[in-house]
Amino acid sequence: MFGKTFSHYLGVLLGSELPQTQTTLAERDLLKKYIPGKKRIVEIGVFEGFTTQVLAEESDPDSTIYGVDPFFRGRLAISWGLQITKQYNRKYLASGKLRLVQTLSTEVGTQIPIPVDFVFIDGDHSLGGITADWEFWTSRIVSGGIIALHDTVLKPDQPKSAELGSHHYFQSHIQQDFRFDFIDQVDSLSILKKR
Repeated sequence: MFGKTFSHYLGVLLGSELPQTQTTLAERDLLKKYIPGKKRIVEIGVFEGFTTQVLAEESDPDSTIYGVDPFFRGRLAISWGLQITKQYNRKYLASGKLRLVQTLSTEVGTQIPIPVDFVFIDGDHSLGGITADWEFWTSRIVSGGIIALHDTVLKPDQPKSAELGSHHYFQSHIQQDFRFDFIDQVDSLSILKKR
């Protein structure tokens, strides 16, 4: 496993490979549609930083992206996801447009100024994880702000057994939250706007 992961890291470093992502092209295009004009942007669940770069590229020049991820370390005390994210997003990290916040999404403390106006939740998809993220971040976003949630509906080719806590919570709680209007959806990405 180490060899494959290290090889992937070298591929990204040399520009022969891209970071892995779980978002589709259509989902990234939908994120791009709602990012202009947003100044404080939070991404929960950076993974390898592919979508992070999309947010940085598409946002206004004076926007700040806060990439929140604990970047858990593997057997050799290395987080390859963190190393790949840093390499792939080095331009935005160097300019200060991107700031990585290495902690759990509900433990950011004062590392992210609030309120924010765009949150992309793609972290812990367990029922407990999405519940905590929703409860924490919905009170920290401005009126008119956008919350984008990944893995909210099963794709047509996915079996019912692939359902995650995020699918259940979206149907049972998020869609009924009167503070938000459901405004868009593609694949498994749903977009809501705070009233």
